[in-house]
Amino acid sequence: MPREARHRDRLVGLFGLGLVLFNPPVLGLFAGATLFGWPLLFVYLFCAWAALTVMVALTVERSRVRSPFEED
Repeated sequence: MPREARHRDRLVGLFGLGLVLFNPPVLGLFAGATLFGWPLLFVYLFCAWAALTVMVALTVERSRVRSPFEED
């Protein structure tokens, strides 16, 4: 599989993961509880957003770096 296709597939997969993570039924699992005095929903939203952002950044940056030994 070409390298660009793999990165495109990873980004599409991360988009799908984002849809699942921020879906209202999943968000409902974290409503009402607290963690160290913070609403668990806010903690979940921030952590899920940060993790998704890091995964997208790693995928995009990894596609920019080209190995001198890798074929096109």
